[in-house]
Amino acid sequence: MPIDIRINYCEYDAVGRPFGVNGVLNAMQKYGIEKAVLVPTMAVDCDFRLGNKILFDAVKSNDQLYGYLAVNPNYPEESIRLMRSAMPSPKFLGLALFPGASRPYPNLDDYREILNAYRRFLKPVFVNAPSADAVAAAEEMAREFPGLKFILGTMGGNDWKRAVTSSRQLNLFLETSGSFDAEKIEEAVEHFGAHRVLFGSNLPYSDIGAALALVQNSELPKDAIDQILNRNAQKLFAVERRVDTDE
Repeated sequence: MPIDIRINYCEYDAVGRPFGVNGVLNAMQKYGIEKAVLVPTMAVDCDFRLGNKILFDAVKSNDQLYGYLAVNPNYPEESIRLMRSAMPSPKFLGLALFPGASRPYPNLDDYREILNAYRRFLKPVFVNAPSADAVAAAEEMAREFPGLKFILGTMGGNDWKRAVTSSRQLNLFLETSGSFDAEKIEEAVEHFGAHRVLFGSNLPYSDIGAALALVQNSELPKDAIDQILNRNAQKLFAVERRVDTDE
């Protein structure tokens, strides 16, 4: 069963319908998603303190749901204090970097202090990278901190061809949401290898069925598809796979 490493936790979906925990779980059940890692939308958009707390309250008692801790580069000292208190929790599987302080995407100048403090945690960093410039900035962070593993969220968006050229930076991984170009997944695997590509839907701002179909209908072998949809996330985030009774 797939693990979705990029669902946005928000009160309403893209067209204003109620979403929240019920919306996440209903979508997971509909599409057979085993586990999901949630991005705290409120923490990204306005209040990182309250947004992370709301996310933690939503995932803490559900064994299918986990979260990223979103930090704010405008408040590095407070972000580091929050990180040190929250990241030991098994419910936070990684750090999430979204806007920068000086540029509209995460970058080394804005996040260096936070990432330096984060080196103690053996958990990946999700970097929102919806453009070629954002991909280049993520590469720079990955070079500066080779001991951390960075996930290129949105896989460069429409600039995904730029993202797949990052493959020589071995601590970079790709998340599959963004463009729905049919050849994207095959090219990602050709450059990165199937072991460094992870499924993400960007629900509810993108269609989860279409995101799954992009991977499932690719020309990749079945084993590579299973790596992308499930096994890579198990390994990178150290989450256990559910064993069904009929297996």
